[in-house]
Amino acid sequence: MEIKSYFSNLLKKRNKTLSDKDKNFKAAINRLVGYKVNDLKLFKEAFTLKSPNTTKEAFNYERLEYLGDAVLGSIVSCHIFHEYPNANEGFLTQMKSKVVNRKNLNALGERLELTRFLQNKEENTTLSENIHGNLFEALVGAIYQDIDYDKCREIILGQLLTK
Repeated sequence: MEIKSYFSNLLKKRNKTLSDKDKNFKAAINRLVGYKVNDLKLFKEAFTLKSPNTTKEAFNYERLEYLGDAVLGSIVSCHIFHEYPNANEGFLTQMKSKVVNRKNLNALGERLELTRFLQNKEENTTLSENIHGNLFEALVGAIYQDIDYDKCREIILGQLLTK
């Protein structure tokens, strides 16, 4: 058996073991990001709220949010740097902060309706005012971990930021 078809069959078998809820979640994430995600666990983590009952480090969006913030900053900085080849540092910094400021990220996350992907939201859960932006950064972190930097950059600039 050819190695490509072996891995293809292996992935099909893995997808069959997903619950209906996970299949629906994965399909929705695939539509959002524009590619078939490889590691669904990353995206489940990106949309899992921190539990107030947990005292130790736990599975939630915050670590991916941290990574996504750095990756998003890098992608936007490089893009602006190349778009404005004659601009000075002050202008470049100002342009970057217009894109990655909290208000804009919250608006992007809200426009993408990222809270619909939350995995563990209970009825009486109060979400922070920055949850939309935090989830956007966590999504960027998950995409970066799931695929390489260049493909992540294409998705961020070509699909997510343009929405």
